[in-house]
Amino acid sequence: MYDYMKALHLRFENHAKQARKLEQTVNTLHRQLGSRLGKKERKMLLRLTDLEDALRDQTNLDSFMSGFRLASGINQELMEEPPYSFRQRGRKTGMPKAQAQDEDGAGDATPNQ
Repeated sequence: MYDYMKALHLRFENHAKQARKLEQTVNTLHRQLGSRLGKKERKMLLRLTDLEDALRDQTNLDSFMSGFRLASGINQELMEEPPYSFRQRGRKTGMPKAQAQDEDGAGDATPNQ
């Protein structure tokens, strides 16, 4: 499943112009800083950059997966027959009538009975 999500993420990935400009700036600064450091410090800088890239990629994929799960859940709710209803949920779970109306939005217009 993880590989499938990675493939979908790559398929729908969208790099905005501003993101590309920021990436170019980061690369330029990285080169400038690297040229001023000794060998040991350059290795540390490269390791830090690699770890930041890995973290950004993982965070990006996690965000994509969360959005995908949300969309899937919304789709499942839309496909339910009968459609999902807060009022029906309140009756099934024994929720007080006033609370069920508030969640459904009906409690705003009429006083509680």
